[in-house]
Amino acid sequence: MADDTQSIPYELNYDPQGRVVLRRPDLEDAVDVRIRRSFPWSDPMRYVSIRSSEGKELVLIEDLADLDAAIRSFVEKELTRSSFIPTISRVDKISLAFGHMEWIVQTDRGPATFRVQEREDVRFLQDGRFRVKDADGTVYELPTVGSLDPHSQKELEVLV
Repeated sequence: MADDTQSIPYELNYDPQGRVVLRRPDLEDAVDVRIRRSFPWSDPMRYVSIRSSEGKELVLIEDLADLDAAIRSFVEKELTRSSFIPTISRVDKISLAFGHMEWIVQTDRGPATFRVQEREDVRFLQDGRFRVKDADGTVYELPTVGSLDPHSQKELEVLV
């Protein structure tokens, strides 16, 4: 069972090699811990897990809003650094060919071209956003259709 963030105070910082270190009173420091969201799409600000390099959960942060400013800033920085979920800002073209979709898009991390194998790899989220997984396993976030430019909206008509 994970330790409760309210009952055990802790510190997070970097060691000289740049690894994340979890320090807790009366326990040995955990070096090279990983900070991951449990529900990155549906509840990204809640249930953030701090895990050992072996994958054992050491601390479960129930809500980032409950953390003091310094720890929250550290956790958010690590989540950003460890997450690679580009956000699509424009859809230049979606082509259907040989049972897959070829996407040409602009993202917050630059232009991208990728292939989506199955229709099920485009997931509609409850808040109107989409999650798109390409053939290589990279996940992209697509904001609500209404927030995109008219050209992108037209290209996305192939999905409905």
